[in-house]
Amino acid sequence: MKKFLLSAVMLLASVHGFAQHEVGKLTFMPKVGINLATIGGDVCYHWVEGVSDAQKMEQTYRIGAVAGIEGEYQLSQPMSLSVGLLYSLQGNKYKDIEFQKGFTSTFHEVCVPVLLNYYVVKGLAVKAGLQAGYAFNKKQSYESFIEDASHPNGVWLKSSTSGSVYKPFDIAVPVGLSYDFDQWRVDLRYNFGLTSISKLDGMAATHHRVIQLSLGYQLGK
Repeated sequence: MKKFLLSAVMLLASVHGFAQHEVGKLTFMPKVGINLATIGGDVCYHWVEGVSDAQKMEQTYRIGAVAGIEGEYQLSQPMSLSVGLLYSLQGNKYKDIEFQKGFTSTFHEVCVPVLLNYYVVKGLAVKAGLQAGYAFNKKQSYESFIEDASHPNGVWLKSSTSGSVYKPFDIAVPVGLSYDFDQWRVDLRYNFGLTSISKLDGMAATHHRVIQLSLGYQLGK
């Protein structure tokens, strides 16, 4: 997905640009959408008492929501600048294994994306920029299968942590495409994390990776 969006940006940026709004026009756009999120570089192992080898868990996408508002200012005939304030639910999940299931990392983030938008044809824009994020709430949750004297037949116990192994701040590079029809806008982005969110010394760098699809309504168009 990342390679596709980057290729599209490079290809379409070579095409002659068209104005979307009048130069100097300012519009605002409430928007809602969904995220498919992972954490690049994040590796998780599960240890079982009495078993010498740890079992590596396979990461998968976590589905979340995104909502907020963006303002867009038309700088020139083909180019505009947009700034947003978004709530974004992201993180990752791991596939279930024999003694553990439902392992999920959850980040409730406030994100501020700043993007340049280049309109290659009327309504169609390629975009890229920077995004600052702050996770005001983060946690990890999972269920483990326990078999001991208190539970001779075994039982699934729920657990959660504060997500203290992750930093709250991060910087990402969003790239993507958007298309306008009437006052509506469909926006597809890939947010590529630049800064590591891991607090653990000696561990590999970990970064947010988010595919984001949203629908917005332009006010003042």
